[in-house]
Amino acid sequence: MFSSCSLLNSGSVNVKYTVSRAEIDDVLYENKARLSDVSISVRNIQHPKQHGRWGMNLKLSPSIHLDRHTFSTLSTREDGTRYPDIKLRRLSVLGNLKLSTHTPIGAFVLTGGFGGAAKKMTSPGVLDTIRTTEVRKIDFAWIGFLSRRFYVLIGPRYYREQFEQYTFAFRLGYFWGRI
Repeated sequence: MFSSCSLLNSGSVNVKYTVSRAEIDDVLYENKARLSDVSISVRNIQHPKQHGRWGMNLKLSPSIHLDRHTFSTLSTREDGTRYPDIKLRRLSVLGNLKLSTHTPIGAFVLTGGFGGAAKKMTSPGVLDTIRTTEVRKIDFAWIGFLSRRFYVLIGPRYYREQFEQYTFAFRLGYFWGRI
């Protein structure tokens, strides 16, 4: 039931759709761009050859996330001017508990994570602050291998800290670990 694998055994190219809402100084902000630029990740996944067609395992693992978002609002000040955009940079470190179920159509992975984050929020002439906060996440992913080494990883993720963030990610990856 418990499993371990090499720490980093694959890489992926990612596209994410994100919805974030944050209340900052009593003003409601939303992320400005919902579709992310293409990014690259190095990760650990489980190859189906290691776990059989109906294998299941539970695993503890760390994760590190670096996020960048720009928040904007339609709210206005008393003088009628709009509040400026806020740029957020967040570095999160989490401990995760992953439940993986391997099936003939791919693996389904449910992950719960808890940890801390340092975030920097800036807005020209208005805000320049660094704060720490706790972070919780839950995500559900499907991993399907297209060939012996290439895979697709898709699914939703929910982050909760001082604001909520919903993300749906599509990742195309290459597995270089031992099979």
